Amino acid sequence: MAQVTISGTVKAVGKTQEVSASFRKRELVITEPSGQRPQHIPVEFTQDRVSLLDDYKPGDEVSVMAYVNGREWTGKDGVTKYFLSLGGNRIERVGANAPVSGGSYQQAPPPTMADMPTGGDSEDDLPF
Repeated sequence: MAQVTISGTVKAVGKTQEVSASFRKRELVITEPSGQRPQHIPVEFTQDRVSLLDDYKPGDEVSVMAYVNGREWTGKDGVTKYFLSLGGNRIERVGANAPVSGGSYQQAPPPTMADMPTGGDSEDDLPF
């Protein structure tokens, strides 16, 4: 699993979603300056990591460490598609809002297969 670090401004912090009795997730959108077209990058925090976002709000300057996740899915029509997502693992304030002392990284353990949602009963459910 590849790791990436994304730095930018928090655009949105989603609410925690209870996907099932054993799986929950929360989305963070980071705006990364990139020339004329800023990039709005969604990063999904799951399970115990959803609480890492509690103290963040739009406008905060952050650095996020995420794992790149790729999935394969074959639809009823037999066409195979591939999906890419970023699973957040750590978040840190940067810039003027960063704490003056101490390690400010909030770290959770790396994601495991238990962090992934299980397939639903519906045959046309997308895998995310």
